[in-house]
Amino acid sequence: MNEKGPPRWPVLGGIVYVVLGVLGTVVAGSTPDFVGDPAKIAAYYKEEYGSILASGSLYLLAGFFLLWFVAGLRAGLERADGAGSPLASAALIGGAAGTALMIGGAAIGMVGGLRADEQGSIDPQAAAVLYDVSSVMFGLAAPIAWAAAVLATALVALRSSALPSWLGWVSILMGIALLIPPINFFSIIVMGLWVIAVAILLYMRSGGEQSGTPVAAYRTAA
Repeated sequence: MNEKGPPRWPVLGGIVYVVLGVLGTVVAGSTPDFVGDPAKIAAYYKEEYGSILASGSLYLLAGFFLLWFVAGLRAGLERADGAGSPLASAALIGGAAGTALMIGGAAIGMVGGLRADEQGSIDPQAAAVLYDVSSVMFGLAAPIAWAAAVLATALVALRSSALPSWLGWVSILMGIALLIPPINFFSIIVMGLWVIAVAILLYMRSGGEQSGTPVAAYRTAA
């Protein structure tokens, strides 16, 4: 009897996360510079509160689906590296913490839009604090946590036949980029491609195990 592989729903969570994240970015449109002029940030909240709330809602939903992907990633890594794998646990903790910071950043960013909508305006200094804290949580703090998940995946891929070795090397580069400010702000955006790649590989691995195909068949040459 064949053992069941990791469940296939992580691929859906990963892909839906990326789709919703892209939509949220498109809806948000042009945004103020980080640590920009408080008056411009306040004007942005006042004039664009509708798009801010819409994009924030999409980001929150994206975070929900990303959490499902994180759970699937942990299951896939544990199956590849063995039950109770510390690397699988690191991926779970890092991914969950990073996603929580992303969700928190989106929620804080929405507060300015809500205040501008309800009161008709927002104090420039309050607007600047909300905007900057939101940006730091998403672009600086979340990448640090996600680096743990990405690097844990890299180590499992490099020492296990369950995942292709190229994923390990790509994940090492991605993990290092996520650890280095300020490039980690851009790396967290590019990470969507990594999520899709890992989700598809988990899907393939699950399909191979459920059909009886050896997992090693999915490993490509380094």
